[in-house]
Amino acid sequence: MKRLIIEPVRLDILAREQMGSELDGAMEALLDANPGLAKEGSFVVAPRVVEIPPTPEKPTIPNINPWD
Repeated sequence: MKRLIIEPVRLDILAREQMGSELDGAMEALLDANPGLAKEGSFVVAPRVVEIPPTPEKPTIPNINPWD
């Protein structure tokens, strides 16, 4: 999905608003989908079209019960 940025926005805020989180690989996916975006700093300069990738799956951490 593409989004037109009409005013400057921080990358972490963009990831949180569009992908639901800036954690668990979402920022990395956003930067991978938009080559050169990281070189511009922490803000997306307007006007610019940004590709919003699908939100990556959260890594599953095995539940270990030490009393088993």
